[in-house]
Amino acid sequence: MAGVIESLRNDHSRITKLLDALERQMAAFEDGRSLDFDILDGILYYCLSYPDLHHHPLEDLIFDRLKERNPGALEGVRDLREEHAALAEKTRKFAAAIESVEQDIPIERSAIQEVAVEFLSAYRRHIMMEEKHFFPAAQRSLKPEDWAAIGAQLKPIEDPLFERREDQRFSAIYEDIIAWDQASMA
Repeated sequence: MAGVIESLRNDHSRITKLLDALERQMAAFEDGRSLDFDILDGILYYCLSYPDLHHHPLEDLIFDRLKERNPGALEGVRDLREEHAALAEKTRKFAAAIESVEQDIPIERSAIQEVAVEFLSAYRRHIMMEEKHFFPAAQRSLKPEDWAAIGAQLKPIEDPLFERREDQRFSAIYEDIIAWDQASMA
């Protein structure tokens, strides 16, 4: 259990770093500066791939097991499958707005800012709900055999941004996160 929840919390921490980087980009954009499309493309590609291939399916397995074991424990937890689908839709909507800008298709700055705020708010609310309600409920209610069954259904996938580091699409966002972390510590 501890390993599974710890892994999910690590993912949340990493996703939060991406959301922070996106907020920095949007603040610069709001100040009239240009967007760094290498950073944005890395964030969006990550959010459209890794969470939906590994993170969310793992949470869905836990959710399903928890729903079987102790449905009352899910008070305060929305249906995760619906939440994950809504996050994916907001991500695609934001990606489409950024793609329009990259292709010089006219789009209002305010429209880009609006979909960015929707994306950021939804992701942050979702992570907070899982950290505050879902993970503690799973830790309290699921038995060792539940965790073993969940673990048996998993195919380990390395995080393409923070672990594997082979995909060049993530170079700019990785460098931005490292630079920000170093500046924050100074």
